[in-house]
Amino acid sequence: MNDADLLRYLINSVQKEGQKKYAELLSPLDITPNQSEVLQILAKNEPLSLKELGNLLICESKSPSRLVQRLVENNLIYKSQSIEDNRKSVLHLTSKGRQLIPAINEKERLFNAYNINSLSDQIDTNTLIDILKHQIQGTESEQKIDRRIKLDASHD
Repeated sequence: MNDADLLRYLINSVQKEGQKKYAELLSPLDITPNQSEVLQILAKNEPLSLKELGNLLICESKSPSRLVQRLVENNLIYKSQSIEDNRKSVLHLTSKGRQLIPAINEKERLFNAYNINSLSDQIDTNTLIDILKHQIQGTESEQKIDRRIKLDASHD
């Protein structure tokens, strides 16, 4: 196996194993990592249209309509008519969804600590972040991450 193939397989494997570990942490809450991302974004930025939500989601590259529908069915979010434009619907957390946020944030904190701790002895985390940012330069993923960074900064 050449280095390029190995690198590709390692990146895919790290992502897959990370998703699996995060899913295990979230399983007692009966939500998936992708669902937790939707709930966390809405907790900080509601109301959002489906398109606005999709522009912030890292987990979805297409429309998050199925993901949102599942959360509506589980009574974690609901749709309402936009006050600014009655042709547009917007998404909100339900009280059940809002109650999950502290637990989701704690699971995310544990997962992030696990990731940082597993790397810190091997490599400088900032160097790895710089390398990975370089790899997605000029992509839709870079734009979504930049939007999320700006939104998070505006809430601090």
